[in-house]
Amino acid sequence: MLELIYTDMWPDHCGSATRRCASRIRQCVFVAIILVPLMFAAHGQTSPGPSNATERGRTFLVNLLNPDLDLLPEYRGAKVYWLFHDNYLAAKVLAVSDPKIAQRIMAAIHREGVYKSGRIQAVFGESAEPLPFRQHQLKDMRRVGNKVIRTEVATSRLFDGWEKYADLLFLACLTEKNQPAARQHWEAAMRMWDGKGFMDEAARHDQCYSTYKLGLALLAASRLSPPAEPPSGAFDRLLALQDDSGGWVTDYDATGKKFGEANVETTCLTILGIEAFTGHKQSPAK
Repeated sequence: MLELIYTDMWPDHCGSATRRCASRIRQCVFVAIILVPLMFAAHGQTSPGPSNATERGRTFLVNLLNPDLDLLPEYRGAKVYWLFHDNYLAAKVLAVSDPKIAQRIMAAIHREGVYKSGRIQAVFGESAEPLPFRQHQLKDMRRVGNKVIRTEVATSRLFDGWEKYADLLFLACLTEKNQPAARQHWEAAMRMWDGKGFMDEAARHDQCYSTYKLGLALLAASRLSPPAEPPSGAFDRLLALQDDSGGWVTDYDATGKKFGEANVETTCLTILGIEAFTGHKQSPAK
């Protein structure tokens, strides 16, 4: 059993005085207006809208399902199948769009005798005692051929210094019932925003930003009362970090270059964040 300290795991000139050239200019402009968007669309170069992005994300998840295990690997080609957080999150994200698959995933988790993790469940209000945060361990449940089923288990040891991590501050926002205290957690996380991502303890150590923290930021912002405004550019950056596969990659650098694989956990938290953000923006003002 290996101990886990949660450190992480968003595009003719023409010119003439004659009527003939002026006419040609108008024709060129008209044709450009019609054809250019079609050309970009044909080559897949248009930026997908939020609903299209999340739909592709769900398709990515469904296509990862191993029908023999009724579980999703960490990423395509991976031999590790995480019950918590990956498959728990996938079951939640697919509950409405693909309920039968979601039920199969949750049943597979329960067949392993696992029903909770203690931390990520705070996103859905299912964690009995989420605070104070505790350290986690990685636990191998069993092996199936060359595949291994694993999960995360909360220990009794407190996680000192969790306030240095933006993801845990966002989870605290989602957990904290006292709104002034929740707002303090939010403000602490916002002090880590450097205009590109959340430069917390893990980002400084790894020298890159974690994509899923952008998703958690959108989710936490929508849950605060009153809702908070996410960092400028975070939403667009998150959309830009979607992989061709439909999933979202693990990390990115200051230039926006993607690193790592499109994976289950990042994709799930990104979908939840995008939908929370767009749902709040589309809801009528009170």
